Amino acid sequence: MSAKRLFILANSIKKRHRCVAGREITTDAEGRSSWGKWIRPVSTHDEGAITKNECRLDDNCIPKLFDVIEIPFMQYENDPTQPENWIIQKDSTWNKITKKSLQEAIDLVESPENLWLQTSVKQDRVTSDYLLSLENHQSLYLIKPENFRFLIETKPWNGKRRVRGLFKYNGVSYNFSLTDPEIGRKYFPNFSNIPDDIINLEDQDNCLLCVSLTPEFQGYNYKIVATVIEC
Repeated sequence: MSAKRLFILANSIKKRHRCVAGREITTDAEGRSSWGKWIRPVSTHDEGAITKNECRLDDNCIPKLFDVIEIPFMQYENDPTQPENWIIQKDSTWNKITKKSLQEAIDLVESPENLWLQTSVKQDRVTSDYLLSLENHQSLYLIKPENFRFLIETKPWNGKRRVRGLFKYNGVSYNFSLTDPEIGRKYFPNFSNIPDDIINLEDQDNCLLCVSLTPEFQGYNYKIVATVIEC
């Protein structure tokens, strides 16, 4: 078992539970801190989702954006499509060390060429085989998009309603599923009662997105906006 310290940059809904992720904070022999890679804590149930009890802190809260949390891990999951995944230690306590600032998150913005675009495949998904062909693949990015908006729509095939994130990145328009509960409570708290529509962010060009890939489902890994960070 080992413990890692994470700067939390994603806190989203997954299988009615939680999915958190962040950048590792490493410390060298002389006590100097530096940024490590992305880490996504996962469980061994519900496709890796974390229950609120599994991520509850000693103050009875759950992790929030920009928290620095020390998390005990059991082992590396070794999933090449989600190389950030580490399996949490069961029945362990997550400890909040401190809280960092929005500026420190802004300093970690990444600039991938595109968001896992695969020729002849819809832009909101990608095949696992394609992911395995990528060099230095990562399934999480913190990006700065343009023209971010919410799309509230009803699925025509089953009548269920959903929220999507619309934005442009590096000249390409994207439309991803949105799984951020906090931003939803702010912009559409009465989700069940509002009509299908596009809802604008207060400042469409001044936000950060944590974008992520889901585990494989029926041959595809789907792309999601896990967290919207307003700047």
